[in-house]
Amino acid sequence: MSKSKNRIQVFEHHTLKVDEAPNFKMVHFNALEKYGYKTKEKYFAVGNKRIKFNNYVGVIQVKNLTIEILPKADNNGVDQSSKDKWHNALISMLKECKLIKLNTISNAKLKLKSASILDLYYDLFLAETETIFKHGLRKNYRIVDENLNKVKGKILFTYHIRKNAFHKERFYVEHKIFDADNKLNQILYKALLILKTIAHNPNHNIRINKLLLNFEDISEENITKKWFEKLKFDRNTERYRKAITLAKLIILRYSPDLKGGNENVLAIMFDMNMLYENYVYRKLKALQSDSENPIINVKEQNRTPFWESKGLRADIIIETEDKRLVIDTKWKVLKDNKPSDADLKQMFVYNLHYDTSISILLYPKTTIDSSEKKPFRNEKYKEQNCQVAFIDLFNQEGKLEKELGFRIYNELIINEINTGVWNV
Repeated sequence: MSKSKNRIQVFEHHTLKVDEAPNFKMVHFNALEKYGYKTKEKYFAVGNKRIKFNNYVGVIQVKNLTIEILPKADNNGVDQSSKDKWHNALISMLKECKLIKLNTISNAKLKLKSASILDLYYDLFLAETETIFKHGLRKNYRIVDENLNKVKGKILFTYHIRKNAFHKERFYVEHKIFDADNKLNQILYKALLILKTIAHNPNHNIRINKLLLNFEDISEENITKKWFEKLKFDRNTERYRKAITLAKLIILRYSPDLKGGNENVLAIMFDMNMLYENYVYRKLKALQSDSENPIINVKEQNRTPFWESKGLRADIIIETEDKRLVIDTKWKVLKDNKPSDADLKQMFVYNLHYDTSISILLYPKTTIDSSEKKPFRNEKYKEQNCQVAFIDLFNQEGKLEKELGFRIYNELIINEINTGVWNV
């Protein structure tokens, strides 16, 4: 459990039981149970007074309780130092993958150990919205229909006759007004109203209330996913993009308790398999700009047709001028240090499909060292090899290795380049 009484930290695949943590009560379980069934148990499974988390990490806020679900790929216990290590690692991975941006938050480095991930998202959204307001809310013309005491714009005669048969002094008209009540500001307003309901940080509450004073003339709308699909940004509205992205996260991940029980749930969760894949990809991608290594292309492979509507998609493709290698990231701890049959068969297919003789199953390192590449035992395809590899994500100080791409390159890739075993 974390240092804050309103915050719990658990690891992925762990179970949280009612009253096992002093601040996780039945009221929290009941709200999560409803949310779990609503989301088809996407982020966790619901049991008897217990929640079993899966491969999703991130943060869930339920009532006044914040639950952080942290990644874990080592055997170093579950004490607070281990939680702090993986808490900071998760934030760094989210930052690297552009899922959270910290450089606009003041004193962000000082907040990493004490702030919840959710607080960082709230802080960033408020900072972006404050910047927008500082430069003025976007205004534009919109058409409105009104029943006025004077003619303004054009009279809508059908509605005028229907509504004003006994009010000769009135006119039902259509006209244009110039104000800030548009979709962009309505989205920000809705996100602020949600934060007002669920935020428990006094500093955030002050900032939220101050911003809301400037949105009094903005309409409160029922904002759905379709709103964001229809949005288009231009040079005049580009400044809204970051704030709208964060507002979308808040609005679409929010599940209000319609019965008014004050058990609203907000979940910002990430598939750890995809996060690990994207993190490794970005670290390797950075090598393309380094003139000292021969990698000329690092790419995430798009899904390619395989059979009928089914397709294949390798995680990462590494290419030189005449060679190719497939890396498939796997965020899991192996049992008996052996990959599954399904994973090995998948890599064999990748070798054939992408016409390469070497593929690597890349796991986060626990206490296991990488093995040598081994051939598939098939006379027809005896040149096809697969390597089971483990890479340590941390440096000696227990922080995420900044040069992870070079570490992977030096430990796994450079030897393959020099031996020239790849095929294209």
